[in-house]
Amino acid sequence: VKKKILQKLNYWEKYLKEKGAVAAPSHCFRQSTAPPVNEFKAGMKLEAQDPRNTTSTCIATVVGLTGSRLRLRLDGSDNKNDFWRLVDSSEIQPIGNCEKNGGMLQPPLGEKDNTLLSFVVQQSISLSCIFKKYFAFHTSESQNSKT
Repeated sequence: VKKKILQKLNYWEKYLKEKGAVAAPSHCFRQSTAPPVNEFKAGMKLEAQDPRNTTSTCIATVVGLTGSRLRLRLDGSDNKNDFWRLVDSSEIQPIGNCEKNGGMLQPPLGEKDNTLLSFVVQQSISLSCIFKKYFAFHTSESQNSKT
């Protein structure tokens, strides 16, 4: 087993040398050793960066869960555009975050008004809003990584 590990290390050292590349040192990696807890449930709504246009924030629905990953669907789109985010991603936020921070929330496809409240009233839908506590882990992780 040790021999195989040494062979692999030698291979990577040779590869890096041939490419004139430098491996990122381990102190650059800040991932937590324990994955974040996933308290999300299918059907919950949240604000998410549009993966096709990262300057846009849209309403998304949690349509699937795998470990600490969320499968998200932008409201108004079909399953062909589903995308995945980790529960502690800064690209997802609770409903109301955009308004609170002066951002512009994009309406779901097919909707003209850009306010979530108008959409909810017009559609008479019940949102399973995601409360701040679900983002507490992300907030504390972000603050810890800055120190």
